[in-house]
Amino acid sequence: MPVAKSQTGFSLAEMLIAMLIGSMMIVSVAAMYPALQRQSLTLYRLYRLEQSMEQVLITIAKDLRRAGFLFKGGKERVSEAVSISQHSLSAVGSCIIIRYDLNHNGVIDPIDSTTAEHFAYRWLNNSIEQHRSAKECHGNGWEKLLDPAEIVITHFSVQPGDRALKGAGKSAAYYLITLEGHWKRWPSVKRRLTLRVRGMR
Repeated sequence: MPVAKSQTGFSLAEMLIAMLIGSMMIVSVAAMYPALQRQSLTLYRLYRLEQSMEQVLITIAKDLRRAGFLFKGGKERVSEAVSISQHSLSAVGSCIIIRYDLNHNGVIDPIDSTTAEHFAYRWLNNSIEQHRSAKECHGNGWEKLLDPAEIVITHFSVQPGDRALKGAGKSAAYYLITLEGHWKRWPSVKRRLTLRVRGMR
């Protein structure tokens, strides 16, 4: 007669241990999920903040690279293509005015014209602002580049400098732009960006 094979399964003790281990894993994952979610949100907010601030730096850098440009045959010489100053309520170096021939007519159009070519940026009241026809860093008519209800700019500065060109026997104008800010709703999510821009000389 055939011999019956004995069939065995998990014992009660083994089942209890397996259930205990599984429960502990589920509890651990559930406890970690909120922390992972908060970390993901923080990284996303940091990315959005950096993206917005980088756009401001790119806009300013684009004008700085053109500073002093006059279309070929221009009758006017740009004596002060870049001027760095500040509003009386802001820090030193927190305002910059850039002049160049945007419409290629050979001159720098004055501030009282509809095609004024004086591009200004300033930091005032925790906000970064721009003006198309600014003569100085004060006055009205400035437009905000970022919504102050969302992003608070805590620092903006432009520092000039020169650097010798290899084998050229001359120097090039460089500017170091620094921008620092944070989300208004989440002050702990902050970023400080710097960008070095080579201007025309």
